[in-house]
Amino acid sequence: MSKIPKDTQNRISKTFQKRLKDIAIDEELNMKEFANSTGVSLPVIRLAFQFGIIPSVRTLIKIADFAEISFDYLVGFTNSNDFIKAYTVSSFHTRYEELRATKKVKNSQVANVMPFSRNFISEWKRNKTLPSLDYLKALADYFEVSIDYLLGRTDYKN
Repeated sequence: MSKIPKDTQNRISKTFQKRLKDIAIDEELNMKEFANSTGVSLPVIRLAFQFGIIPSVRTLIKIADFAEISFDYLVGFTNSNDFIKAYTVSSFHTRYEELRATKKVKNSQVANVMPFSRNFISEWKRNKTLPSLDYLKALADYFEVSIDYLLGRTDYKN
């Protein structure tokens, strides 16, 4: 019987697991030290190290910020780790509104081509939450930007 929690089995990535371990090796940190250094709980880091379970978006941001690497690279969406931190960090909510205004589309128009409803967009804005990794990827693809740009981590769109 597998020790992998059932609700996380569809969020497993060997690429993410390898990149996470590479960061720890480069920084000469064991799992506990890695967790402390990133501000991520040890159980979450343990699942990521042992099984490649991709944690929440906020946790991924903490890891990418710690390692000063691209979010897209960390999760395996790209093999390029060209990352230049934003001069002034923006928020997902601000970037989303800027991109939507630039493309001259309404929330309903965005939602019509996304795998989620307009209610999700309202929820993110109201509660200042972030979309799931899959929804972030869909939004980044729609606006033709990197997830790092969408999250406000960099000023470079791609």
